[in-house]
Amino acid sequence: MSYAAPSGEAFAKSDTNAAKPAKAAKAVTSVTACKADETPTASLKGIEHFADFSTPIRNLPDCAIATRLYDAARQVWEEGYCQQFIRDLRSGGLSRSRFTFYMLQDYLYLSDYAKVHALILSKTDDEEVAEHMVGILSAIAKERSSVHEVYARQYGIGADEIRSARQSAFARAYTSNILAIAYSRPVLDILVAVLPCAWVYADYGTRISLETGDALAANPYRTWVDMYSSEEFWQSSVWLLQTIDRLAAGISDVGMDRLIDVFVTGVEHEYMFWNSAYDMQLSWKPGWERHEAEGSMR
Repeated sequence: MSYAAPSGEAFAKSDTNAAKPAKAAKAVTSVTACKADETPTASLKGIEHFADFSTPIRNLPDCAIATRLYDAARQVWEEGYCQQFIRDLRSGGLSRSRFTFYMLQDYLYLSDYAKVHALILSKTDDEEVAEHMVGILSAIAKERSSVHEVYARQYGIGADEIRSARQSAFARAYTSNILAIAYSRPVLDILVAVLPCAWVYADYGTRISLETGDALAANPYRTWVDMYSSEEFWQSSVWLLQTIDRLAAGISDVGMDRLIDVFVTGVEHEYMFWNSAYDMQLSWKPGWERHEAEGSMR
């Protein structure tokens, strides 16, 4: 799911003809992408390895909690990057129908996503957090107000498709979880719950951009990659990680275990979101949506 940047520059506002964003200062000379029959690994030179695992997460903030969170979610994080949806998006071979399914689910996600950030705003006494949440909510509002026109122009997704779209069971599991956390838990927990949305996307977008290089210019999903590999989007992850690290200072082992569980669950939901988009699966079992439509599902 897309994580809107506080400046209001959201994915739906990206320009397919815009110049590619500047890359981070750290140089990467080679990247080995996942292949269909490989264990998810990457071979990198000239970049600082993170958590003793080769992965091009760039400019990692100097905070111990980031390493602990990534280590806990590493397996599903790396396997997520190697699943078919991401491989096809990277090659440009992802079908338009699958991308449309994904984009509609992402659009529906924004409503619950906005509520989560509004709840953070209502709960926090931290001025920095409050100011950041105001920026996020403004960015979401701008994205939703322009999305019909932009989707139709760039991806052929019509207004009727947007109006009639319904949330998949997998996307609903994700948003229901973060909403439950937002209603019942403190601000720190909620920030950790939305962290996968920002951090996973920034990492995947960066990897795709690095691996495809000049070939990205011909990729029909270049707008998507440009957005999530941009320095601006990466900074949304940096802010979250640094703020979480600040608020978690002195946290107990029990409290840290709670945050790790929240984070890993979020990364698992990201995996499920990509996978269900590739299968274009609305319900827990293929075929259930037909029975639902007929009113015969038990």
